[in-house]
Amino acid sequence: MTRRSFARGLGVGAGAAFLGGCAEQAKAGEWPHWGLNQAGQRFSPLNQINRENVGELEQAWVHHSGEISDGTRNPSRTAYECTPLMVDGLLYVTTPYNRCLALNPETGEEVWEFDPKLNRRNRYNLWANRGVSYWRQGGDARVVYGMLDGRLVVLDARTGKQHVAIETGARITSPPAIFGDLAIIGANRPTLRAFDIKSGELAWTFHKVPPDDKAAQATWAGESWKNRRGGVAWTVLSIDQERGILYVPTDSPTYDYYGGDRAGDNLYSNCVLALDAETGRLLWHYQVTHHDIWDYDLPAQPVLFDIPGRGQTIPALAQITKQGFVFVLNRVTGEPVFDVEERPVPSHGVPGEVPSPTQPIPAMPPPFVRQGMTMDELSTVTPEHNALARELAQKHPPAPLYHPGSEHGTMIFPCNQGGGEWGGGCVDPHSGVFYVNGTNLADIVLLEPREGEQAAPATGRELVTREGLQESVSYRRRHIEIRQSKYWDPEKLWPCQQPPWGVLTAIDMVTGQHRWQVPLGIVDELMEKGIPQTGTINMGGPIATAGGLVFIGGSNDERFRAFDAETGKELWVARLEGSGHANPMTYLGPESGRQFVVIAAGGGNKLSHKFADALEAYALPS
Repeated sequence: MTRRSFARGLGVGAGAAFLGGCAEQAKAGEWPHWGLNQAGQRFSPLNQINRENVGELEQAWVHHSGEISDGTRNPSRTAYECTPLMVDGLLYVTTPYNRCLALNPETGEEVWEFDPKLNRRNRYNLWANRGVSYWRQGGDARVVYGMLDGRLVVLDARTGKQHVAIETGARITSPPAIFGDLAIIGANRPTLRAFDIKSGELAWTFHKVPPDDKAAQATWAGESWKNRRGGVAWTVLSIDQERGILYVPTDSPTYDYYGGDRAGDNLYSNCVLALDAETGRLLWHYQVTHHDIWDYDLPAQPVLFDIPGRGQTIPALAQITKQGFVFVLNRVTGEPVFDVEERPVPSHGVPGEVPSPTQPIPAMPPPFVRQGMTMDELSTVTPEHNALARELAQKHPPAPLYHPGSEHGTMIFPCNQGGGEWGGGCVDPHSGVFYVNGTNLADIVLLEPREGEQAAPATGRELVTREGLQESVSYRRRHIEIRQSKYWDPEKLWPCQQPPWGVLTAIDMVTGQHRWQVPLGIVDELMEKGIPQTGTINMGGPIATAGGLVFIGGSNDERFRAFDAETGKELWVARLEGSGHANPMTYLGPESGRQFVVIAAGGGNKLSHKFADALEAYALPS
């Protein structure tokens, strides 16, 4: 194990093989959890749509939410990030304004609606919700989801009638994890909490830095762990149902780009945590970034699966990072499956900063995005783009991964949008192949000394122009102003280094090697000029199916694609009403028996200028 990781006594059973050990069985043709199962595998056993016929897919229906905001008609932009569930004959969808809809899965027609009536004059980073969770016990079935105003609601799954409403005080965008009668949420608070679905009562709480955990507190200088903003986990959690273990990918500490007021490794930030799902007791932790000063929080749901071979079957967990790493851990012990080395990294920070002298680097798998560049790797897709790339790179020169930033501005790969992002990866549990998309985009970070103590944070609009950093995201803290922006053309959203700008990668989890990597996405303007496929920045992940396919939107080119899972060859593409910055899902129509593939196509988000409100379904001709 690395010098900053340790396991605690587990007190849990050894578990069984793949299907019993980490992934509960769903009814045939359903998609009952955000990740299909609570192991987050997102691998469907359906094969009605396959390599041979996927080219015949056509739009079966489209549903419009009626919710579009680009920041002019509403204080915040919308992001249609929902992955629907299809269970017990209904398709459950959440909209950017946090309405919950039950749709007919054959036609997309609305069956019922629950509108929480959020105050749409409020300003959030994005109006978004990634979906609901489903709970059933005998004949009782309920939908559970959280909202931006802090409510966690429990609805009757057949009617949409509200059973319970819990005031959590947290902005909730991800669906809760369900274990027994518990709904477990992280959101933007420094606590992880479990609530009883029937009564709404609080069952247990886990603090990001537990008040009785002296070992964790010792990784924060002085008492800097106290009253620290930042959540435990804002993204989706995973559960090994048989072992009763909850897996939590944790957030970074505030403030994002300066940690001079919190020297140390800062546990349990930037960790994979394993907790007893029933009690919230910590079993083990593994930190993937020490003393994070790059906003490299863990963005995606851990994926649970078993790795055969090596004389035994290994119960594994794959955790992607914004840096483009995949940490593969034994999900029972927390030990790395592949070697992880603590390597020296740049440690000369601005005055007051104390970067970690080393960071954990996995030997396998190789990174799935670039982690640096040189001045001879500037974009040449157009002369104008090359000129912008050169100006910015000369003012803010490239630096290696984990460079702590500088007073003059430093370019660091990847940026705080990845690398990997919340869409995460998926795994074929039979072949052991893991699929993940990524963005090749850098951050420019400038740390500027200030006179006197300043209020924090002060936030402006993110923008890079030919003059450099203008109105960039800005924080003021203890004599330091932090400015952060992207190494791209802010109008076209083209990264300023050579393509590919977005990629889809297949990784063999037995060997740790990449099987293939292909560009993900196109830029129409450049394709018309005869420039080969560049890939694009992307957000929203893939799913895999037994039909030998990987489906993914993600790219900011308004396309939905199917790739051959064996070769990475693009087999089908459809034009969406807006870019599909969400994870797709697939199911069998309960009446027709047709396989549908569905994706939320809302565009906008943080990656494109066009906004839409479409939920689009595709199927073979009936």
